[in-house]
Amino acid sequence: MTVQYLHGLETIELDSPSGPVETVKSNVIGLVGTAPDADPDIFPLNTPVPVFADALKAGQLKSTGTLLDAVDAIYSQKSAVIVVTRVAEGETQEESWSSAVGSPSGKTGIWSLLKARPMLRVVPKLLVAPGLTGGRPTNGVKNLVIGDQGSNYVLATTNITIQTPPTGGRQAKAVAQVVGGKLTGAIITDPGYGYTDIPTVTITGAGAGASVTATLGHVANPVGVAFASIVDRLRAVAFLDGPGTSYEDAVEYRQDYGSQRISIIDPGVLSWDTENSVYVQKPASAYAAGIQARVDEERGFWYTFSNELIQNIGGPSRPVDFMPNDRDCEANMLNAAQVTTVIHDDGFRFWGVRGTGTDPLWAHLSVRRTADMVYESLERAERSRMDKPFSLQLLADIQLDVNSYLRLLRSRGALIGGKCWIDANINTPATFAAGELSVDFDLEPPALLEHLQFRARRNPQYYVDFIEEFNRSVATNG
Repeated sequence: MTVQYLHGLETIELDSPSGPVETVKSNVIGLVGTAPDADPDIFPLNTPVPVFADALKAGQLKSTGTLLDAVDAIYSQKSAVIVVTRVAEGETQEESWSSAVGSPSGKTGIWSLLKARPMLRVVPKLLVAPGLTGGRPTNGVKNLVIGDQGSNYVLATTNITIQTPPTGGRQAKAVAQVVGGKLTGAIITDPGYGYTDIPTVTITGAGAGASVTATLGHVANPVGVAFASIVDRLRAVAFLDGPGTSYEDAVEYRQDYGSQRISIIDPGVLSWDTENSVYVQKPASAYAAGIQARVDEERGFWYTFSNELIQNIGGPSRPVDFMPNDRDCEANMLNAAQVTTVIHDDGFRFWGVRGTGTDPLWAHLSVRRTADMVYESLERAERSRMDKPFSLQLLADIQLDVNSYLRLLRSRGALIGGKCWIDANINTPATFAAGELSVDFDLEPPALLEHLQFRARRNPQYYVDFIEEFNRSVATNG
């Protein structure tokens, strides 16, 4: 009821109760790559562009660069919604990496995918950059060694600057650790790449006397690192291509990441080149994204691309030893190291379901994705509640919405269970007065069956039945 004076009658139309919670679209693919001959009016640089099941539009990417091959790989599994970001192709691999990495402040390269929601009203949830994530720079700053710790340093004013590499490279960055006025450590925040000589390390700020020496070596793929920086913000997962050379290289590549939302795939696949009429090696990440997009649509986001047939390939780019009961086969060893691989078992399949995180409760990529979809769906659904005055009905409606959605997901198999409650110990007069409300809920996404064990044993007692059956047959025939 309003508070204005009225001597008479009126009708007030009240807010309708919130409708059922709608699940966000989980299978939008965010694709970053090069296409130097693409129509710039259709595919401007560093701009997310939607590509649906439109072969003519996709064809405007032209055949050079990485994008058209990736779109073909995705569509060979099934048509999907793809958000394409075209980046400039450099004269060297390092320059192409730099274009793909882009700028967080300028929202270029990988970071342009953050513009998809305001521009296109979709959020990419499956991120790939085939052809740009498989290599590891051999000329980045791998380590910083403290020579002399110096004295009188102050953490707030101490800066470490690593010399800029030659044109086409990326400057490495580091931050200082200061304890008791001494420089006790230098933490690499960006290893950079493209160095031809050991770079000079300069220490500035209060204090004097410290020295730091850099060493060069293999460092993380910069495009993969950029993906790792945005997957949490988008609640997306990124499929990164491993080096595709050997088991040892794949495991070393995997050690560069520690995110529940990053999946490493090694090796690549063989795809038929129609121009040269021969199988050629291609990155596997686009095929994985295409399969996951199809599985999301046909079964649900709580299913995974692992153990699904890969269409339109001739096999893995290198053979991977696989036996389903062999703990020491290469496929199982790769999976144990959190690397998804490609096996041959009644066709060619992806094999492996784990991200690169360290928390065993969130080891399965599908579990992480399921929780992400629930969180984002609830946040979007309850947005209409914002800026409404507190009332008992408001609290009851929010709790009802959440519980109804969790029950719906349980009935569909997306959750084992879940419930919502409002904790009186957390929500106090002070928090209500400040306009804050905390709503608790738990949920349990279904884990995946990774290890099926059959327990077999001999049972000689079956001979009793055997002898009895024999005796009956003799008596009958006698």
